[in-house]
Amino acid sequence: MPVANIPAAKRAGLPVDLDRLTAEGDDWLSPEQRYALKTHGVCAQSQPQVFMVRVRNGGDLTAGQACGLADIAERHGRGWLHLTTRQQAELHHVHATEVNAVLAAVRALGLTTRSTCGHTVRGVMWCPDAGVALAEPFDCAPDAHAITAAVLARTPDLDTQLPSRVNIHLGGCPACRDHARLNDAGLVSVLGAGGQPGYELWVGGSLGRSVPTLAVKALDFVPRAHAVTAVTALLDVYIAHGNFDQPNKARMKFLLRDLGADRFLDLFRAAYARTCRRPHPPPPQVEVSDADLAAAVLAQAPEGGWSRGVRPQRTPGRAVVTVEIPLGDLDADDLRGLAGLAGRYADGVLHLTRDQDITLRHVPLGAVPALRGDLGDLGLAVAGTTAARDVRACTGGPVCSLAITASQQVAWAVRSSPALARNGHLRVSVSGCPNACAQQQVADVGFSGGKVHVGGGAQLGYQVWLGGDIAAGRVGQVVGRVAERDVPAITEAIVGLWEALRAAGESLPQTVTRLGPDAFAAHIDRVFRGRWESGAEPGQRPRAAGDTPTAGLTLEPDRLLPLAVA
Repeated sequence: MPVANIPAAKRAGLPVDLDRLTAEGDDWLSPEQRYALKTHGVCAQSQPQVFMVRVRNGGDLTAGQACGLADIAERHGRGWLHLTTRQQAELHHVHATEVNAVLAAVRALGLTTRSTCGHTVRGVMWCPDAGVALAEPFDCAPDAHAITAAVLARTPDLDTQLPSRVNIHLGGCPACRDHARLNDAGLVSVLGAGGQPGYELWVGGSLGRSVPTLAVKALDFVPRAHAVTAVTALLDVYIAHGNFDQPNKARMKFLLRDLGADRFLDLFRAAYARTCRRPHPPPPQVEVSDADLAAAVLAQAPEGGWSRGVRPQRTPGRAVVTVEIPLGDLDADDLRGLAGLAGRYADGVLHLTRDQDITLRHVPLGAVPALRGDLGDLGLAVAGTTAARDVRACTGGPVCSLAITASQQVAWAVRSSPALARNGHLRVSVSGCPNACAQQQVADVGFSGGKVHVGGGAQLGYQVWLGGDIAAGRVGQVVGRVAERDVPAITEAIVGLWEALRAAGESLPQTVTRLGPDAFAAHIDRVFRGRWESGAEPGQRPRAAGDTPTAGLTLEPDRLLPLAVA
């Protein structure tokens, strides 16, 4: 398929005739018009005449919205939805002639697909526990909503001016502090002088296929009143100085690298000072967490005690319950069922998480056993209570047009691994291409799909990433490659070696760093001689800006390979 001239499409204003798409299908679309569709949240799948539609919900769905999306999925998307690591929902297999109807149906629910794909501000994420968890300093959701509204108001201009995509995240729990460094803009909730709520601001983070990079700190403290101001200033600097005409070299991390951190931060701080002088409405008041509440909250507990999946709220007698959604995939009936449980046991809202799960808030402690039972009736469970682990995965082939391997099939095999059942806290990510939709570079064990040379021949398989540790400021590195069918066995070997050699309290990335990635690779090479090759794919390096994707591989829609489990 011809490659779109994205800068030209932006300069032309991103025109695309949605009514003609409804009437004629997509055969007439030029590459530039296909790109323009992305700014409506519509991306072509690998199959002809069908599209993925991504919904910008900000991480929250009311029960009514969830039921409405289930109805849309049944009418237009083969009855299933995919939850992403960006806290959004995707509808797949939407026929070209039905795209416009889906967009209208999403808008009727009070949701939007606008600017969820392409070179846009793709999403504004925030901690699903914000405002209720003991670890969150305050509720960042009002500020996330304000940033979203400001961005959406500017999308007609931003979508034609941004050099590349932008992701924004807010939150202050330990996991969110780490996650801030993976985003173009990460706002970490903190309390400043006198207990004033505000944010640390981190900028320039991104994984992706090119030069995985962690963000750098731009400001120690941004008052809540200036959260929108700070994001506005960052976007203005990015538009003014980013590499608009070379999209493959245009992510904010490349601008930070090309200008140097000092110059980039000087430009941003000057722009921030200017925007702070503009009039802006005050933010709504939020309640600041009270450390003295902990004793009263923890004096009560649900049946079975607290756990990863059942966590205490600031309100005594209430719990936050996370429902495990295997690989982020839900059919319409299950989504309706969860909406019903949200109304019966919680506050009527489904909070989507970065782990592709769903969280329910304000669950009375006495209702937790009944909720567990009702989840079981849906074939679901509270996170952390099943033998199978929740592995992070993208949709992969044959759905995604960029995917090279069937990541979902591999992830299903890996998630039932005995090694992961013994170590429920391990993070395993499987991406169907070198892109980072599953964030394999910061997983305990990460896999990125592609063409690999193993055992003397080229075949579909995975490069293996180890050593990613955001808290330590490290992204992982490729230690080897493996055929698709051997991914579960390699996972067992990696985890087994860590179990044998780890020091007390040592994480898998810490053990890899202490011993060295080459030591892990050498061990696996000895055990799996002929089924494993150490190092990155020959001739490949960590992909630099401007590289083109792996080409020449296709995936049959119903292709399945048997996976070795030992």
